[in-house]
Amino acid sequence: MTADTHIKLPTWTLPIGAALVSFSVGYGAMQAQAQATQEEIARVGKIAEETYAKSNENSTSTALNAQAIKNIADSLARQEELAKASDERLTQLINMMLERK
Repeated sequence: MTADTHIKLPTWTLPIGAALVSFSVGYGAMQAQAQATQEEIARVGKIAEETYAKSNENSTSTALNAQAIKNIADSLARQEELAKASDERLTQLINMMLERK
């Protein structure tokens, strides 16, 4: 007694089997590519958010620096005006002292 344990397929099923194997491999590759693309999108999105936050920090720092520079310039202008007024008073005082002699 010999048992026949072979599976016999009609020859017309071979192209269908090859197509199924080809489809399965292509589908798997497509799924892997889709997953890699999603990971790349998430990575780039995170980088974009970090860049946006840093640019906001930089623009805030730039605005604060500009305000500080303006304040310093205004302060120097006031000091110049005070110095000019002080020079005028000193000149008047010296003239008065010279007139008294």
